Amino acid sequence: MKNVLSITEARKKLPGIIKSLKTSPDTVYQITVHDEVVAEIKTPARISPGEASAKLLAMRKKLKPKRRGYRLPISENIKEHLYVAEKRD
Repeated sequence: MKNVLSITEARKKLPGIIKSLKTSPDTVYQITVHDEVVAEIKTPARISPGEASAKLLAMRKKLKPKRRGYRLPISENIKEHLYVAEKRD
């Protein structure tokens, strides 16, 4: 459910908005300035337990085989996959 608020209303109701996000995490608040949406307040995407490690193992299998004396920079290759909150349409 989307709620549209002006920036002034959002400032006044911010504690209530945060509390309502705890009770109904599917709610999205759109903040407007001069009738133009400039921001959204919503709950962050949740990662299920073990999902990050499963992605790491799958990516490790796709990388080149380990050569003696050569270390692959795994952390440089996985950040974009592990820390993406949501894909936007």
